[in-house]
Amino acid sequence: MSGKNSLNLLKNYGNDSSSDEEVPGPRVSTKRCLKDGDNALNKRLPLPEGFRKDRIEYRDDPELHDGRIRSFAHERGNWASFVYIPITEHVSLERLVSYIKELMVDNIDVKPMSDLHISLTKTVVLRYIWINPLVKTIQNYVKCFKKFVIVLGAVKVYCNEERTRTFLGIEVKSGYDTLLKLVNNLDKCLSEFNLPPFYQDPSFHISIAWCLGDQQNILESVLPQINEKLDDLKECYPEDQWYSVVEYLLCKIGNKQFQFQLT
Repeated sequence: MSGKNSLNLLKNYGNDSSSDEEVPGPRVSTKRCLKDGDNALNKRLPLPEGFRKDRIEYRDDPELHDGRIRSFAHERGNWASFVYIPITEHVSLERLVSYIKELMVDNIDVKPMSDLHISLTKTVVLRYIWINPLVKTIQNYVKCFKKFVIVLGAVKVYCNEERTRTFLGIEVKSGYDTLLKLVNNLDKCLSEFNLPPFYQDPSFHISIAWCLGDQQNILESVLPQINEKLDDLKECYPEDQWYSVVEYLLCKIGNKQFQFQLT
């Protein structure tokens, strides 16, 4: 997609009278017979039920999701989106996370990650009308990539940009060059929609556990013990639990998911 096409999308969005944010309400008839002394004209008719519900302000409650805080405010019509590689969770990783939880039981409440993956973009905010154009653009940028293998290395500590959560992740030891090429192509794609690129010199990894707050120093102090346990598990479990064949990418946009097959 050219820069000119991106600008046209923005122009069309600004002029679109059928935006997803418009909520048509049921029509309410105001015709009535007036009687002497009737003061009903001074009273406001109540809003239709559907409209009242739609006007309710969204409030994020961290208690509903283990105390996690949104990186950006919820706004109707904005879709949180990112591209990633899904990873199958094996018993070996479950045992490693259990060990970490026991190791930190007196210091930090460590929680396992669900839906293991390797991120290829940041989580970005996407407008509804950009969904289909972005998906088509991503397809064009990644269709030339072939399937490849990634091999897992050692555990490292990561902290999000807001320093509100800390993660333990297993770094990718093999497959880095292909991952970097994918990111470079995806960055070009996102730039056409004025969306931010991925991190400079990224450390590709699979986050396996997390905790609230900036706990980087505490977790880094026990990394030698965690990686020693990881080495023991690599001796105990088959080799195929420590590598993954990447056959496709996924893009999650709100509650929608799109798959991009590699050749």
